[in-house]
Amino acid sequence: MSGNDAFELVSERGWSRGLNTMLRSGLARWFKTRMWWVQCLIWGSLIGSILATIAFNPQPPPPADLYMIFMVFVGLFPAVGVVIIMQDALVGEKSEGTAAWVLSKPLTRPAFVVSKILANSLGILVTMVFVPCIIGFAIISITTRSALAPLGYLGSMGVIFISDFFFLALTLMLGTFFDSRGPVIGIPLGVLFLQQNLIGFLPSLRFVLPWTLVMPVGNITPLVQSLALNTPVPQDQLVTLAAIVIESILFISIGLWRFNREEF
Repeated sequence: MSGNDAFELVSERGWSRGLNTMLRSGLARWFKTRMWWVQCLIWGSLIGSILATIAFNPQPPPPADLYMIFMVFVGLFPAVGVVIIMQDALVGEKSEGTAAWVLSKPLTRPAFVVSKILANSLGILVTMVFVPCIIGFAIISITTRSALAPLGYLGSMGVIFISDFFFLALTLMLGTFFDSRGPVIGIPLGVLFLQQNLIGFLPSLRFVLPWTLVMPVGNITPLVQSLALNTPVPQDQLVTLAAIVIESILFISIGLWRFNREEF
Protein backbone atom coordinates (compact mmCIF):
# COMPACT_ATOMS: atom_id res chain seq x y z
CA MET A 1 0.00 0.00 0.00
CA SER A 2 3.01 2.26 0.29
CA GLY A 3 2.84 2.89 -3.46
CA ASN A 4 -0.36 4.88 -2.90
CA ASP A 5 1.67 7.51 -1.04
CA ALA A 6 2.83 8.82 -4.42
CA PHE A 7 -0.67 9.84 -5.40
CA GLU A 8 -2.05 13.27 -4.58
CA LEU A 9 -5.74 13.67 -3.78
CA VAL A 10 -7.33 16.39 -5.90
CA SER A 11 -10.56 17.87 -4.56
CA GLU A 12 -11.29 20.46 -7.26
CA ARG A 13 -14.90 20.83 -8.26
CA GLY A 14 -16.91 22.82 -10.74
CA TRP A 15 -15.47 24.36 -13.89
CA SER A 16 -11.90 24.50 -12.47
CA ARG A 17 -11.57 20.73 -12.00
CA GLY A 18 -8.18 19.73 -13.37
CA LEU A 19 -7.04 23.33 -13.90
CA ASN A 20 -4.05 23.14 -11.54
CA THR A 21 -2.76 19.95 -13.15
CA MET A 22 -3.08 21.31 -16.68
CA LEU A 23 -1.58 24.64 -15.66
CA ARG A 24 1.46 22.96 -14.14
CA SER A 25 1.85 20.96 -17.32
CA GLY A 26 1.61 24.09 -19.47
CA LEU A 27 4.09 26.02 -17.34
CA ALA A 28 6.48 23.06 -17.37
CA ARG A 29 6.38 23.11 -21.17
CA TRP A 30 7.54 26.72 -21.05
CA PHE A 31 9.92 26.86 -18.12
CA LYS A 32 11.17 23.31 -17.58
CA THR A 33 12.31 22.84 -21.16
CA ARG A 34 14.56 24.92 -23.36
CA MET A 35 11.54 26.74 -24.78
CA TRP A 36 11.81 29.71 -22.41
CA TRP A 37 15.46 30.50 -23.05
CA VAL A 38 15.15 29.84 -26.77
CA GLN A 39 12.32 32.39 -26.95
CA CYS A 40 14.32 34.83 -24.81
CA LEU A 41 17.29 34.37 -27.10
CA ILE A 42 15.23 34.86 -30.26
CA TRP A 43 13.41 38.03 -29.23
CA GLY A 44 16.08 39.49 -26.97
CA SER A 45 18.87 39.11 -29.51
CA LEU A 46 16.74 40.08 -32.53
CA ILE A 47 15.27 43.26 -31.05
CA GLY A 48 18.36 44.09 -28.98
CA SER A 49 20.75 43.79 -31.91
CA ILE A 50 18.57 45.93 -34.20
CA LEU A 51 18.22 48.61 -31.52
CA ALA A 52 21.92 48.52 -30.64
CA THR A 53 22.90 48.91 -34.29
CA ILE A 54 20.80 52.08 -34.52
CA ALA A 55 21.58 53.43 -31.02
CA PHE A 56 25.37 53.05 -31.18
CA ASN A 57 25.57 54.63 -34.62
CA PRO A 58 27.93 57.66 -34.72
CA GLN A 59 24.86 59.80 -35.36
CA PRO A 60 22.05 58.18 -33.35
CA PRO A 61 18.49 59.51 -33.58
CA PRO A 62 17.03 61.65 -30.77
CA PRO A 63 15.90 59.70 -27.65
CA ALA A 64 12.20 59.97 -28.52
CA ASP A 65 12.81 58.69 -32.05
CA LEU A 66 15.07 55.93 -30.76
CA TYR A 67 12.37 54.77 -28.38
CA MET A 68 9.78 54.91 -31.15
CA ILE A 69 11.96 52.73 -33.37
CA PHE A 70 12.31 50.28 -30.52
CA MET A 71 8.55 50.16 -30.01
CA VAL A 72 7.99 49.42 -33.70
CA PHE A 73 10.03 46.23 -33.32
CA VAL A 74 8.92 45.10 -29.86
CA GLY A 75 5.29 45.92 -30.59
CA LEU A 76 5.14 44.12 -33.94
CA PHE A 77 7.60 41.23 -34.21
CA PRO A 78 6.72 39.29 -31.01
CA ALA A 79 3.03 39.38 -31.98
CA VAL A 80 3.98 37.13 -34.89
CA GLY A 81 5.53 34.71 -32.41
CA VAL A 82 2.38 34.82 -30.29
CA VAL A 83 0.24 33.75 -33.25
CA ILE A 84 2.67 30.99 -34.23
CA ILE A 85 2.72 29.57 -30.70
CA MET A 86 -1.02 29.84 -30.12
CA GLN A 87 -2.08 28.40 -33.49
CA ASP A 88 -1.00 25.01 -32.18
CA ALA A 89 -2.43 25.37 -28.66
CA LEU A 90 -5.81 23.85 -29.54
CA VAL A 91 -5.58 22.74 -33.17
CA GLY A 92 -2.50 20.64 -32.46
CA GLU A 93 -4.12 19.04 -29.42
CA LYS A 94 -7.26 18.23 -31.40
CA SER A 95 -5.50 16.86 -34.47
CA GLU A 96 -3.17 14.66 -32.41
CA GLY A 97 -6.01 13.34 -30.25
CA THR A 98 -4.45 14.72 -27.07
CA ALA A 99 -7.43 16.92 -26.28
CA ALA A 100 -9.86 13.99 -26.43
CA TRP A 101 -7.57 11.92 -24.22
CA VAL A 102 -7.05 14.50 -21.46
CA LEU A 103 -10.73 15.44 -21.46
CA SER A 104 -11.58 11.81 -20.71
CA LYS A 105 -9.87 12.41 -17.34
CA PRO A 106 -11.22 14.49 -14.43
CA LEU A 107 -10.80 17.72 -16.40
CA THR A 108 -13.41 20.22 -17.51
CA ARG A 109 -13.31 21.87 -20.90
CA PRO A 110 -13.14 25.42 -19.48
CA ALA A 111 -10.19 24.39 -17.30
CA PHE A 112 -8.44 22.96 -20.36
CA VAL A 113 -8.82 26.22 -22.30
CA VAL A 114 -8.04 28.50 -19.35
CA SER A 115 -4.85 26.56 -18.60
CA LYS A 116 -3.70 27.22 -22.18
CA ILE A 117 -4.41 30.93 -21.76
CA LEU A 118 -2.65 31.30 -18.41
CA ALA A 119 0.44 29.23 -19.19
CA ASN A 120 1.04 30.82 -22.59
CA SER A 121 0.29 34.31 -21.29
CA LEU A 122 2.97 34.00 -18.62
CA GLY A 123 5.47 32.51 -21.06
CA ILE A 124 4.85 35.28 -23.60
CA LEU A 125 4.98 37.99 -20.93
CA VAL A 126 8.40 36.84 -19.72
CA THR A 127 10.10 35.92 -22.99
CA MET A 128 8.53 38.25 -25.56
CA VAL A 129 7.78 41.35 -23.50
CA PHE A 130 9.85 41.52 -20.31
CA VAL A 131 13.23 40.34 -21.62
CA PRO A 132 13.29 42.42 -24.86
CA CYS A 133 11.99 45.50 -23.00
CA ILE A 134 14.64 45.23 -20.28
CA ILE A 135 17.33 44.94 -22.96
CA GLY A 136 15.83 47.94 -24.77
CA PHE A 137 15.66 49.94 -21.53
CA ALA A 138 19.35 49.29 -20.89
CA ILE A 139 20.45 50.21 -24.43
CA ILE A 140 18.37 53.41 -24.54
CA SER A 141 19.53 54.45 -21.07
CA ILE A 142 23.20 53.92 -21.96
CA THR A 143 23.10 55.70 -25.30
CA THR A 144 20.99 58.66 -24.15
CA ARG A 145 22.64 58.85 -20.72
CA SER A 146 19.22 59.22 -19.13
CA ALA A 147 16.77 56.63 -17.90
CA LEU A 148 13.20 56.49 -19.07
CA ALA A 149 10.52 56.96 -16.39
CA PRO A 150 10.54 53.52 -14.67
CA LEU A 151 6.85 53.43 -13.81
CA GLY A 152 5.85 54.78 -17.20
CA TYR A 153 8.10 52.27 -18.93
CA LEU A 154 6.55 49.49 -16.87
CA GLY A 155 3.14 50.74 -17.98
CA SER A 156 4.26 50.69 -21.62
CA MET A 157 5.34 47.06 -21.15
CA GLY A 158 1.84 46.31 -19.88
CA VAL A 159 0.33 47.92 -22.98
CA ILE A 160 2.59 45.82 -25.22
CA PHE A 161 1.43 42.69 -23.41
CA ILE A 162 -2.24 43.70 -23.83
CA SER A 163 -1.60 44.14 -27.56
CA ASP A 164 0.01 40.68 -27.71
CA PHE A 165 -2.81 39.22 -25.60
CA PHE A 166 -5.32 40.47 -28.17
CA PHE A 167 -3.69 38.19 -30.77
CA LEU A 168 -3.35 35.36 -28.23
CA ALA A 169 -7.09 35.48 -27.52
CA LEU A 170 -8.01 35.86 -31.20
CA THR A 171 -5.85 32.91 -32.26
CA LEU A 172 -7.15 30.73 -29.44
CA MET A 173 -10.77 31.54 -30.34
CA LEU A 174 -10.15 30.64 -33.98
CA GLY A 175 -8.60 27.36 -32.81
CA THR A 176 -11.96 26.37 -31.38
CA PHE A 177 -13.70 26.93 -34.75
CA PHE A 178 -11.20 25.38 -37.14
CA ASP A 179 -9.43 22.03 -37.23
CA SER A 180 -6.65 23.09 -39.61
CA ARG A 181 -3.80 25.48 -38.89
CA GLY A 182 -4.22 27.56 -42.06
CA PRO A 183 -7.05 29.90 -41.03
CA VAL A 184 -6.00 29.86 -37.37
CA ILE A 185 -2.63 31.37 -38.20
CA GLY A 186 -3.59 33.21 -41.38
CA ILE A 187 -6.45 35.33 -40.04
CA PRO A 188 -4.56 36.79 -37.02
CA LEU A 189 -1.46 37.49 -39.12
CA GLY A 190 -3.68 39.15 -41.72
CA VAL A 191 -5.20 41.35 -39.01
CA LEU A 192 -1.75 42.11 -37.60
CA PHE A 193 -0.17 43.26 -40.84
CA LEU A 194 -3.23 44.90 -42.38
CA GLN A 195 -4.13 47.04 -39.36
CA GLN A 196 -2.48 50.18 -40.68
CA ASN A 197 -4.20 49.85 -44.07
CA LEU A 198 -7.56 49.15 -42.46
CA ILE A 199 -7.24 52.18 -40.20
CA GLY A 200 -6.23 54.31 -43.19
CA PHE A 201 -9.34 53.13 -45.05
CA LEU A 202 -11.66 53.51 -42.04
CA PRO A 203 -10.07 55.67 -39.30
CA SER A 204 -12.62 54.67 -36.66
CA LEU A 205 -11.10 51.17 -36.67
CA ARG A 206 -8.23 52.53 -34.60
CA PHE A 207 -10.52 52.22 -31.61
CA VAL A 208 -10.97 48.46 -32.08
CA LEU A 209 -7.51 47.44 -33.32
CA PRO A 210 -4.38 47.50 -31.13
CA TRP A 211 -2.13 49.12 -33.76
CA THR A 212 -2.19 52.68 -32.36
CA LEU A 213 -1.34 51.43 -28.88
CA VAL A 214 2.17 50.57 -30.03
CA MET A 215 2.56 52.10 -33.50
CA PRO A 216 2.33 55.66 -34.82
CA VAL A 217 -0.38 56.48 -37.34
CA GLY A 218 -0.34 59.98 -38.77
CA ASN A 219 -0.30 62.43 -35.87
CA ILE A 220 -1.51 59.84 -33.34
CA THR A 221 1.03 59.25 -30.58
CA PRO A 222 1.16 55.60 -29.49
CA LEU A 223 0.14 54.98 -25.91
CA VAL A 224 3.41 53.20 -25.14
CA GLN A 225 5.38 56.29 -26.13
CA SER A 226 3.24 58.61 -23.99
CA LEU A 227 3.73 56.37 -20.97
CA ALA A 228 7.46 55.74 -21.36
CA LEU A 229 8.34 59.38 -22.09
CA ASN A 230 6.01 60.65 -19.36
CA THR A 231 3.98 62.85 -21.70
CA PRO A 232 0.21 63.45 -21.51
CA VAL A 233 -1.82 60.39 -22.46
CA PRO A 234 -4.47 61.06 -25.13
CA GLN A 235 -7.92 60.13 -23.84
CA ASP A 236 -8.85 58.38 -27.07
CA GLN A 237 -5.92 56.02 -26.55
CA LEU A 238 -7.39 54.98 -23.22
CA VAL A 239 -10.64 54.26 -25.06
CA THR A 240 -8.71 52.05 -27.49
CA LEU A 241 -6.95 50.27 -24.62
CA ALA A 242 -10.27 49.54 -22.90
CA ALA A 243 -11.76 48.31 -26.19
CA ILE A 244 -8.86 45.92 -26.78
CA VAL A 245 -9.22 44.48 -23.28
CA ILE A 246 -12.97 43.99 -23.78
CA GLU A 247 -12.45 42.40 -27.21
CA SER A 248 -9.85 40.00 -25.78
CA ILE A 249 -12.27 38.93 -23.05
CA LEU A 250 -14.97 38.51 -25.71
CA PHE A 251 -12.68 36.32 -27.84
CA ILE A 252 -11.95 34.10 -24.85
CA SER A 253 -15.64 33.90 -23.91
CA ILE A 254 -16.59 32.89 -27.46
CA GLY A 255 -13.76 30.36 -27.50
CA LEU A 256 -14.96 28.81 -24.24
CA TRP A 257 -18.53 28.66 -25.54
CA ARG A 258 -17.44 27.03 -28.81
CA PHE A 259 -15.05 24.55 -27.20
CA ASN A 260 -17.81 23.37 -24.85
CA ARG A 261 -19.70 22.28 -27.96
CA GLU A 262 -16.75 20.58 -29.63
CA GLU A 263 -17.23 16.90 -30.38
CA PHE A 264 -14.33 14.53 -29.81
